[in-house]
Amino acid sequence: MTSSYLKFTLRSLARHRVYTAINLIGLAVGMAGAIVIFQLVKYHLGVDRYHRNADRTYRVVVDLHLEDGSVEHERGSTFRLHETLKKEFAYVKDAAYLAHKETTIRADREGESRKFLEKEHVVFTNADFFKIFDYKWISGNANALKAPNQAIVTERYARKYFGNGNALGKVIRADNLENLVIAGVVADYPEQTDFRKDLFISLPTLKKIVPKYGYEDWGWIDSGRETFITLRSPEDKAAFEAQMPVFAGKYYGPDGKVFHYHLQDLADVHFNMAYGGKIKYNTVIVLSTVGILLVLIACFNFINLSTAQAFKRSKEVGVRKVLGISQAQVFWLFIQETALLAVAAESISLLGAWLFAPVLSRWIDLNIKLNIPRDPLLLGFCGALLLFVIMLAGVYPAFVVSNFNPVKAIKGVLKENNRSFFSVRKGLVVTQFSISFVLIAVSTLIILQSRYMKNKDLGMDKDLILHLNLPETNPGKLTALRNELSALPEVSDMSFFRSAPSVQVSGGGSIKFENRDWEKFVARSRAADAHFVKTYGLKLVAGREPAHSDTLNELLINRKLVKALGLKSPEAALNRRLHVGDAGKTGTIVGVLSDFNNGDLYTGIEPTIVFADQSRYRRAGVKLSRVNAATIQRIQAVWQKQFPENVFEYTFYDDEIAKFYQREELATRLTTTFALLSVCLSCLGLFGLAIFAIEQRIKEISVRKVLGASVAGITAMLSMDFLKLVLVAVVIASPVAWYFMHRWLQDFAFRVEIHWGIFAWAGFLAAGIALLTVGFQSVKAALVNPVESLKRE
Repeated sequence: MTSSYLKFTLRSLARHRVYTAINLIGLAVGMAGAIVIFQLVKYHLGVDRYHRNADRTYRVVVDLHLEDGSVEHERGSTFRLHETLKKEFAYVKDAAYLAHKETTIRADREGESRKFLEKEHVVFTNADFFKIFDYKWISGNANALKAPNQAIVTERYARKYFGNGNALGKVIRADNLENLVIAGVVADYPEQTDFRKDLFISLPTLKKIVPKYGYEDWGWIDSGRETFITLRSPEDKAAFEAQMPVFAGKYYGPDGKVFHYHLQDLADVHFNMAYGGKIKYNTVIVLSTVGILLVLIACFNFINLSTAQAFKRSKEVGVRKVLGISQAQVFWLFIQETALLAVAAESISLLGAWLFAPVLSRWIDLNIKLNIPRDPLLLGFCGALLLFVIMLAGVYPAFVVSNFNPVKAIKGVLKENNRSFFSVRKGLVVTQFSISFVLIAVSTLIILQSRYMKNKDLGMDKDLILHLNLPETNPGKLTALRNELSALPEVSDMSFFRSAPSVQVSGGGSIKFENRDWEKFVARSRAADAHFVKTYGLKLVAGREPAHSDTLNELLINRKLVKALGLKSPEAALNRRLHVGDAGKTGTIVGVLSDFNNGDLYTGIEPTIVFADQSRYRRAGVKLSRVNAATIQRIQAVWQKQFPENVFEYTFYDDEIAKFYQREELATRLTTTFALLSVCLSCLGLFGLAIFAIEQRIKEISVRKVLGASVAGITAMLSMDFLKLVLVAVVIASPVAWYFMHRWLQDFAFRVEIHWGIFAWAGFLAAGIALLTVGFQSVKAALVNPVESLKRE
């Protein structure tokens, strides 16, 4: 019996090959999208969950509650925090301090000295780091980090520095200041981690390499220095946080009310953007939803085409019932047909997902793999997806067919209720295009916002500015570097500074204006020399540029700070004294700058101070009149002359700014891709329905042509029924699209408006694609010779 059912199913699928192909492609595309999204979501949800103590590991973060009512979220911590917490709280089991620092490493290999600029893979830490985070030890142990000038490397960095030989006991040199002995080697970290560190340097070494730092200052909080702890039990978290106000009062005195310490779950570190997360948790939810929607659209196509075909196969079903087959057997016969298609579709979808995964990996800079035999979660998902598709796509059509009255079916008097505007089939078409419209509208807004951020006037010049690192701030070397670079014909100006505008939010703190008390707001500070204004094309609205100085003497402020101070005009601020809290010095305001973006476009314009402080300079900005390979080589030669022990590396300012908005680029690519997939799936289903509808009305079309109807008139008549459904979808989906667009834009201080044109474009695109899909079949039907059609009738 099963064998005969299978033969019947295969013959039926082959006989209706057009519909079979449409269903197969639709299901395969929808399932492939769902599989890729599942792998992407699984990756993000699994980041750093593999650590043994993940459920009781936390980052200690602090929220600064300022007097003006604002709150600044800070993931960094003071140097003393980790050891103090472990000493004073019995339920703190381990505490690790992580100091991230760009470091130049020199390693000798086979008689050759090599230099490496390690920008992101070096961390200064203590032995507790390896108690909190799990690493497999190849040789050595974490106790080595208790002593100065000790280091631990991963296997890949051992190979990088020393080839395939044993790294244990070998020596590397950091920043040309300290020799480090390799005291341990650990296995490479897995893909699913945010702690992508390969060189672990003992914490006591940090004080030798960076001696001028506020190690004992509790107010010195740096985003590049983090504290992680493990508690003896997850239940201790509430008790720990309850004691934090008293703790802050003990170490900060009256200012303790500003510092609100709390614990951030390790699982939240990857998602919380306020503390430097990688991706918003809501984005993962949206991706999951899109994956489900793609499968639903594919299933809706299947249901529509299957129920449409059912009435063509009614006589076949009627005869089978008369010959003794039961209603349940008919039901399972059609479920079997769906299952065969679903299995074939999933096989194709796995191939498609496997081919697309590398492309997605390049887009998002992650290694998304599809290895079903070694991935039980993916295997389970594929099984669940297959079952879900079979049940959702197969049950309703099978139920409809199995309930046919055999007598009416044989007589051919079964009819669809095609006149019901809210029929199931029409409702599914409306749902499909509603989803497609929302995705098109949202992806259009993301593209517009991304372009807006790239092209927005930031209040400065960002073109042809080359950024160089400053390994040290020796006055003689900086002067020589400036003189020699300025002598190059391509160099029009250059500036030394800590960080460039619009690339990185600078430091800041409280300020005192004249004889007033401390202001209730925080002002951002930028350490930069007197050439900063000209190099970056900043605009002075009052006063002059500061005179050359190595330390804070004269300073510039922006319009936002003038307004925050309650002054009537920029001129009113000139020649007034301002004490800068984070510098601990007082200077004279000699100029007021027009507002420029201090950080990225996610945040608004902030009160800003620009002052000289040579000890803080970390970079040089070189303004060029033209650039080519020879220019870079000449600049490198000058730079290398002053810093021969360091690695030359450069970036262009506009490229650095663009990197801040990679998240939007990624969102643009993903939403556009999945929007196109949803539209293709919807149109694929519409294409099949159009074929079926035209087949049902072929006699009517022929009669109309005989009576004089034009090809254009017939095409319009056939297309309008489907176009009405698309327009209904646009009306229903517009408020939903607006809601999601409005929510997404809340992350940006500077954003585009949600204009009616976005909805018009999305609606026009959805309707246009649907019209082309249906119109093709309509024109084809209208061009058929009516005599041939009526002859067949």
